Amino acid sequence: MMMTLFAVLVVVAVGSRATDAVRLSQAESILARLPADDARAYYDVLRRRVRRTLVMRGIVLVALLCIFWAIRRRLFGGS
Repeated sequence: MMMTLFAVLVVVAVGSRATDAVRLSQAESILARLPADDARAYYDVLRRRVRRTLVMRGIVLVALLCIFWAIRRRLFGGS
């Protein structure tokens, strides 16, 4: 069961990286086409999105670690 949960975690992480790569290339394309002032404003929006995404991923990581810990305690006895 732990291996299944770990495999799910790996699949989610790989999918997340692939999605990030696509979004990055789209953002670079948009920034290249914008005038300088608009590009700076859009870049600030992107920075806020990235910061929010990192915070959310951190929360998810902590939650997954808590879930793994709880399952491990439940399956293997409480020490």
